[in-house]
Amino acid sequence: MTMELKIEFGIDFELKRVKNTLAELDWYNSQGYKPRLPKGVSGKSSEKEIQNQIIKEFDKKKYKEVANQIALDFSTINKQLSKKLKESFNKDIPITFFVYLTNYGVGGSYNLPNIVIFNINNKKGYKTIVHEIIHLLIETWIQKYKIQHWEKERIVDLVLNSKKFSFLKYNNWQSDYNGVEKYIDNLFNSHFFKSPETFFSKVESARHSAPCP
Repeated sequence: MTMELKIEFGIDFELKRVKNTLAELDWYNSQGYKPRLPKGVSGKSSEKEIQNQIIKEFDKKKYKEVANQIALDFSTINKQLSKKLKESFNKDIPITFFVYLTNYGVGGSYNLPNIVIFNINNKKGYKTIVHEIIHLLIETWIQKYKIQHWEKERIVDLVLNSKKFSFLKYNNWQSDYNGVEKYIDNLFNSHFFKSPETFFSKVESARHSAPCP
């Protein structure tokens, strides 16, 4: 069984994306992210001003080109990816993922149970889609075991850079994980693919016993 991507985009979604990004702007800045906003838009902009600027910048042709490229690239790895995800996570994988294209915010994000948001300016293409799918598959454990932001980012990148997923040629790492690799990596190598639940259950104690930076 392979997965299906339903790719969507539009003005209404863009307005929602920009409003959400503005609401989270302080957090993004504190974590070193630089989300993209419509030209001249800030937290002081009215909804009408935001919408007018989005309409001005909306290039339907660009969204369609990105949608076609993602669909094409994803189709080349879909079968193998579906198989490896089922093997690795030992849980039901959603058959359909809704991918919303955006011109704003960060490079990619996700919402349970099966929504991926992809920034059309992101050059990593379908690899970001796969990154967000992994986030969706582990999110229930993330919440259950109170996994912190940079821990989960490191975990997703370790999954995708692992031998098991080498067919993706992922080779993407964040420039800084705030030092979580000091205790996450060994724990991941010892437990993750044997039992994800066991791995996640041990993260908190590993975090507390890690030497202070």
